[in-house]
Amino acid sequence: MQPRHVSLFVIALILCAGCGSSAEVGGLTASPAFFTATLPPTLTPSPTQTATLPAITPKATEQSNIVPVEGTTTSQVNVRMGPSTVSESLGTIGIFAKVQIVGREASGNWYQVLYAESETGKGWLRAEYVQVDPNAEIRLVETGSASGSAVSGFVTRGVNVRSEPDVQSELLGVLNSNDVVFITGRDAGGKWVQIEFPGAADGKGWIAAEFAQAVDMENVPTIGEVAGETAAPTVDIPMPGVTVQTATQDGDSMQAPLAEVVFSVMGSRTLQFNGDVSAPDGDNEDWVRFTSQSGAVSIRLTCLENAALRVELWNHGEPVGEFDCGGMSLASVTPGSDYLLRLIQNGAGYARYVLNLEVIP
Repeated sequence: MQPRHVSLFVIALILCAGCGSSAEVGGLTASPAFFTATLPPTLTPSPTQTATLPAITPKATEQSNIVPVEGTTTSQVNVRMGPSTVSESLGTIGIFAKVQIVGREASGNWYQVLYAESETGKGWLRAEYVQVDPNAEIRLVETGSASGSAVSGFVTRGVNVRSEPDVQSELLGVLNSNDVVFITGRDAGGKWVQIEFPGAADGKGWIAAEFAQAVDMENVPTIGEVAGETAAPTVDIPMPGVTVQTATQDGDSMQAPLAEVVFSVMGSRTLQFNGDVSAPDGDNEDWVRFTSQSGAVSIRLTCLENAALRVELWNHGEPVGEFDCGGMSLASVTPGSDYLLRLIQNGAGYARYVLNLEVIP
């Protein structure tokens, strides 16, 4: 090759070196001096690729939302299957025992409590025998009737249950004050109401209307014709000397009182105690012991039944004072000395009572 041709060839190579990112020379491919790393594309999920979990709604079980309210019994008390003294007794709970309240019936006279010995895990106590924080919120429990259409109510005092709206008809049993009843009808004269009563052959009984209370009494249907004068329940009272209810024997005595309390300046200053006594059958007396660091104690006894109930104040084994139901008495006591209260039923009958003691500074 001529020198002139060689020079032109070299110049052509130099000029072609800057052409493109690669050039073919003699059939070979010249690689670029650097590489650019290309990452895989980022995938943007489509709506069908996003997993959305369904909202979980917790099961609404009765127990999960109930917060029990703690109460303390003020007397030995029966646990009933239903809110009535004629309902089956499931057992008893002793005095000053802690109970877990999970509901109340409409009148507020009965509390539903947790009770392990029951098949349902629950039972009913009379509210008057349980002390509860007055600010506690206790849920309302619907107490259904057997028929499903009866009006719920309660009785205001002890009353006989008859097979028919007549004082001469068969006596089926006795209800006590604050017992819950389900009213299914009334007589045309308005003096009797028919109630559900499990002790009857047909599950129904009749009580005097004047001793029954219910909010929806106007919705109670009328049953039968207008009753005659002999059907008036105003004379349907227990025979004199007959005890229709008896107090349970609790085994207390002067040496082993039913309740004891020590009042102090910095500690307890009051006591409320509920109990019952009866005569000639049943437990006719209760004993309560107290000691006070103060020289004066007020004693108030409220009787919830008509009966001859008397309270005696004892000290050093001898009675030092006595008073009857009603009103308030101020007793002078020796500070630090033990005193006993004897609540005794003198005549025939049954009495429920509320005893309140309070230290006077």
